[in-house]
Amino acid sequence: MDIVKQFKSIVIQANWFDSNQTVIVAVSAGVDSMVLLTLMQQLPVNVRPKLVVAHVNHQLRQQSEIEEQFMMDYCHQRHIQLEIAQWPVANHPQTGVEAAARRFRYDFFAELMQRHHASCLLTAHHADDQAETVLMKLVRGGQLMQLRGILPEQPFETGKLIRPLLAFSKAQIKNYAEQSHLTWYEDETNQVDDVFRNRVRHQLIPLLKQENPAFLEHVQAYTSQLTATIQLADERTQELLQEVRGDLDDGTYSVMRWRKLALIHQQAVLKAVFKLADLPITTSYVEEATQLLNNDEKPNGEVNLAHSQVFEKAYDHFSIKSVLKVPQNHKPADKIVVISNQWVQLSRGLQARLEPARTTEHLKKCHMTLELKPNELPLSIRQALPDDRINLIGGGHKTVRRILIDHKVPRSKRSQQLVVVTATGEVLWLIGVQRSTRDLTEPNYELVLKQSD
Repeated sequence: MDIVKQFKSIVIQANWFDSNQTVIVAVSAGVDSMVLLTLMQQLPVNVRPKLVVAHVNHQLRQQSEIEEQFMMDYCHQRHIQLEIAQWPVANHPQTGVEAAARRFRYDFFAELMQRHHASCLLTAHHADDQAETVLMKLVRGGQLMQLRGILPEQPFETGKLIRPLLAFSKAQIKNYAEQSHLTWYEDETNQVDDVFRNRVRHQLIPLLKQENPAFLEHVQAYTSQLTATIQLADERTQELLQEVRGDLDDGTYSVMRWRKLALIHQQAVLKAVFKLADLPITTSYVEEATQLLNNDEKPNGEVNLAHSQVFEKAYDHFSIKSVLKVPQNHKPADKIVVISNQWVQLSRGLQARLEPARTTEHLKKCHMTLELKPNELPLSIRQALPDDRINLIGGGHKTVRRILIDHKVPRSKRSQQLVVVTATGEVLWLIGVQRSTRDLTEPNYELVLKQSD
């Protein structure tokens, strides 16, 4: 089967697009992307979408201007819509040029997807690119899923990123271009072996093809099998993730349910949790989190992660939390004075006021009946400190730090606690957690809290 018929068969079988859709075709003017553009133009009318060609002039080579003009002439002659972006030289970094160029390129493609309401972006990656990518992943190490290499399709912006040429070798593509008398431009930087991918392309791939001419087909078969296997594993992992989450809907997971799983399932769930948080999945993260959750002697703990996030174990639950770094000169908010018969706004979406005492309201969770002396007024509400002390029944006292631990308040929430304090400095109430014990021979005041809008 020739390349045109095979390409048509792949497109129809995959059901990627139809004549009512618009697609963005990334074209550099190299042989691969020129063949992709040509094959797209030769599709039957019923499966041929509207084409918008996206060309990026990175302004890294003298030839870039020639390539840009060529694309303008090519698309004008064929009445194909062309979008061009130029990467300003002033924005070129001193190091990491290749990665920065890729970011600029794909940001441009994403903007075009939105502007043209396109269903997908097409790139001209082929079977040799696939083999190079797999070998590079093997050499560098990483997660098993990375050995899937380049996926035929994946989500991108408002639609999909599709690579229709993955089934074709570089040799097939170039032979077709030559036989069809296509015009294209070679990027001379692809011939220099100071880049890892180029060394793999020029040194390793030819040797492997020499050992087995079917090397590319075998790589493609392995990546397809691995992709299918990982998909099945992902589906099972999602089921386990739901089991560990249970009826929790606050972004936390049950430690006990997680610990009932086999080790391989425990680690799969942790990887899924990291993935949901858009975190890199590393062996060290998974191992540290596994050790923390299985450590009975450490009911609370954290694992520092990337992007200012932490993996937190808080008694019976675990989750991913964002960590806000507090400046060194930061001071807690000033205390808020509670005024009689007037609502005052608290910092956590609550309001408070002091009222004359009633008979039964002291039993409510949001009320505290008090017997206060004149020198104990006014009351104030401030952030709780670990060494604050609350009086207990029968005498004695307990620190706020110990109370929060006993009530299994997660460490990440302890700094958010508020206390009610008298003018003489006595802590009356760790709000929402525990009240101080005081004599109520003649209660004369009542502190009332309510949720504010």
